[in-house]
Amino acid sequence: MEERAGSAALMATRNGHISIAIAGGGLRATSVLRLLNDVDNLSVVAVYDTVRSAPAVRLADDLGIFTTTEISELYQIGGLDLVLDLSEDSAIHDMLEAERSSSVGIVTGAGAELVWDLLIAKKRSEEQEKIFVELQVAYDKIRSHERRLQSSKEALEKANEELEGRLAEIFFTHEFFKALTTFSSIEDVTSLIVDGANGILGAEISAIYLFAPEDWTLRLCASQGRPEETFRPVVTVSETIIGAAFRDGFVQQSDVQPGSELADWSTRPEEIRSQAATPLRSGDSVVGVLLIASATFRDLTHAERDRLQGIANQSSLALQNALLHEELERLSVTDRLTDLYNHGYLHQRLDEEMERCQRFDHEMSLIMLDIDDFKKFNDRYGHPKGDTVLKAVSGIIKQNLREIDVAARYGGEEFVIMLPETDIAGAAAVAERIRASMAQYPHITGDGGERVTQTVSLGVANYPTHASTAAALVEAADQAMYRAKRAGKNQVVVAS
Repeated sequence: MEERAGSAALMATRNGHISIAIAGGGLRATSVLRLLNDVDNLSVVAVYDTVRSAPAVRLADDLGIFTTTEISELYQIGGLDLVLDLSEDSAIHDMLEAERSSSVGIVTGAGAELVWDLLIAKKRSEEQEKIFVELQVAYDKIRSHERRLQSSKEALEKANEELEGRLAEIFFTHEFFKALTTFSSIEDVTSLIVDGANGILGAEISAIYLFAPEDWTLRLCASQGRPEETFRPVVTVSETIIGAAFRDGFVQQSDVQPGSELADWSTRPEEIRSQAATPLRSGDSVVGVLLIASATFRDLTHAERDRLQGIANQSSLALQNALLHEELERLSVTDRLTDLYNHGYLHQRLDEEMERCQRFDHEMSLIMLDIDDFKKFNDRYGHPKGDTVLKAVSGIIKQNLREIDVAARYGGEEFVIMLPETDIAGAAAVAERIRASMAQYPHITGDGGERVTQTVSLGVANYPTHASTAAALVEAADQAMYRAKRAGKNQVVVAS
């Protein structure tokens, strides 16, 4: 039977389509009908059962498939290839065999069971494949959602970091600008500016150079990021990026090439990879330059340039106030004519230095200077010429002093010079140099260019040798100066 069925099936396969009739109307036949109805290149063309109400027969009617209670009618169907006997009735099987034509195969018994199992397996496989596809689609959707969630999370975290950074920057900038308004000394203001440059811009290196109009140089005033010796203390306005910013405004080098002269403000220019500088202005004048630099490549964004300019603008105002404040302080303690300290400042410093000497058991000397016959000079040549003599004395005194020394116009034609950490011999030597310089200094008087000299008398006193208080020290030097006058003027006398 299986061989006949195989021959028929082979013939049907050659035709590419198989027409099947089902014999039997039970539940198994019903299930096979449903399964076969979904198979491509295969069609159920008829269902046979002796009972019209059998489940498979009713299903076939619903599907529009031919049904019959006569076996003979099955074999009258044109193109029928195979009869699948699911009746489990030997009598029906015998009738099928008896009426079968040679072109129709019959599958029954174990063969029918095999067909049933294969159909069930096929159905399950299709269902599993469908489930797998659905799972794959669901998995892809989940992965897509995960990626979008991760992307959204990263974007949110980035935005949060940027917001936190911006808030911190705003807070720091606010505190920076507020602090600028509270500082009045140049040293404090410039130190705060480099702090702000590092804090707000994240600058690795920063510095402030202030303009010195007397020699057209820019001098280091504050720095951060490197030891002070890394910065040249003075640069001219014609060199380095600092000079370029002074002359031309904002300058940036994102990638400093080896050997670039613009980085020569550093004593180790080979370490500078990027730099920028912007002028600090007071009105139309440039009072200094703010420099930032790094050992790595850095190209300032437009926003960073704006922040740098904002720092420079606010800093310029604070710096301008500090410069004015310092100038006012200097004028308040300075004699306008001679540009030496005035009487009040001298006594303040003298008291401070005396206290220090007494506390640490140090010594200090004082020189009292008086211009000889100054009244006669004024009477003869006039007070304007007398003023030039006072300025000459001031200039010669300055030429002979150290940084720690203090010189003041004591009053009229009298001057006092305070020499900390100086013994009697040292002070007498300073006094003698001043006397000798004055004695040789030519003063031009009259329209004819007449040259005259004007001498000075000087008295020297020392703490603790000649006095134990500031007032006594001034008195001792003054008495020594009068002894020099009485001894013939133009000489130095040490207190006794």
